[in-house]
Amino acid sequence: MRRQKTAKIGYIIISIVFYIAGLICILKPDAMEENGKCIAGIILIAYGVIKMIGYFSKDLYCLAFQCDFACGLFLIVLGAATCCIRNCKGSYLLASIGILILLDSLLAIQTSLDAKRFGMENWKCILIFSIAAAVTGVAILIFKTMPITGCALLLEGGMRHYIVHCTVKTEI
Repeated sequence: MRRQKTAKIGYIIISIVFYIAGLICILKPDAMEENGKCIAGIILIAYGVIKMIGYFSKDLYCLAFQCDFACGLFLIVLGAATCCIRNCKGSYLLASIGILILLDSLLAIQTSLDAKRFGMENWKCILIFSIAAAVTGVAILIFKTMPITGCALLLEGGMRHYIVHCTVKTEI
């Protein structure tokens, strides 16, 4: 139960981080392009660790954390690569974020379908959030702009926050 609570709190915190990063990308895109690579790498690593904690927690529905082992490892490797590769352009960072959001959204679509099978009424909202985030993830890969990345990060944060709120039952 303690790991589950830790994972839930971690997901809420990472959602808030995504909200803040999204707003910065929209309001101050130049600042994010200059300073964002190392910060993004650290966020990716932290998100990967939170996903790993979630995977090993005892979640009642087994919905929110079902694919988090592989995804967590992927995020840790992606974050480390983002921090270590020095001579890359900003488009690499945006592509990484786009891939992260697309992957996470596709897994969340699976979560929404599993929630439907459990009879959860909020599965449609999870599905809508997931599809919207997936579309913005693809948009990042196509257009590679900070404002689109900001919108995608806001949706990703909202999607994660909503999924954890609806599917992880613990007393905080």
